Amino acid sequence: MTAGSVQAFVPAYNEEKTIGMVIERAHEVLTRGGVDFEILVLDDGSTDSTPDICDEAAKRLDRVRVVHRSNGGGWGSVVKYAFLNCESDWIAIIDSDMQFDPYDLEKFLPWLKEHDVVISGRINRQDSALRRFITWTDKFLLKLLFSVSFYDLHWVKFIKMSYVDKTKITGDSPFIETDILIRARRKGARIKELWLPHHPRLHGKATGASFKNVYRSVAEMTALYFRLRAESAR
Repeated sequence: MTAGSVQAFVPAYNEEKTIGMVIERAHEVLTRGGVDFEILVLDDGSTDSTPDICDEAAKRLDRVRVVHRSNGGGWGSVVKYAFLNCESDWIAIIDSDMQFDPYDLEKFLPWLKEHDVVISGRINRQDSALRRFITWTDKFLLKLLFSVSFYDLHWVKFIKMSYVDKTKITGDSPFIETDILIRARRKGARIKELWLPHHPRLHGKATGASFKNVYRSVAEMTALYFRLRAESAR
C-alpha cells in the first residue's frame, strides 16, 4: 500500500483517558492497510496512569514500542526526538488526545505512493483563540519570508524521511516541523494537502500553546530565513 515503512510516533503527557484508544485505532488502521509500520509511543514524563497503559498496549500488540522520559521536555522536544530517532521511510506524528481520530490515518495512505509529504488541515477547528493565533502567526510569516503556504502547519502529517536532514534539526521549539516542511518544499517534495475533522479535547490539558512558544517560533523562523539565505549564497 505504501512506498516504504512507516513510524507512527505518538507523544503522550497525562493522556490516560485517550492514549489507549489512540494506540488501538492507529494499530488497527495500519494493520488493515497492509503497512510495514512501528508505533513508537513517547511517554513524556506523565504523572498519571499513561505509562502503565502504554506498556500494557506494547505487551498486547505487535509493533508497538514505548519510551519513557522522566523529565518531560514539552512539544518541541518531543518533535525533535521523533525526527532524530526515526529509522523508517516515513514518519507520522499523531496526537494522543483524540482531537485527531486515528481512524482517519487510512485517508493518508492512498496518497503516499505519489507524494513525499501529506499534510492534513482541520475542518471546523475546535482550538482556543491562542492556538489559532499561533497558527495564523506561523502561516503569515511562512508566506512573508518564504513565499510558501500550507493549510495547517500543526496538524497530523506524513513526511518522507529522505526529505529530512537530521543535521539541520536544531532548537527544541514546535517550529521544527515547519522548518522541515520549508526545506522539503525547497527540495522539490511533492506535497498533498487534505482536510480532516477536528474533534474537541475532552480530557487533559493542552501544553503546546503558549506565548513563549509563539516567541520561540517567530525567532526560529526568522533565524531560518537568514540561514537559508546564507546557504544559497555559498
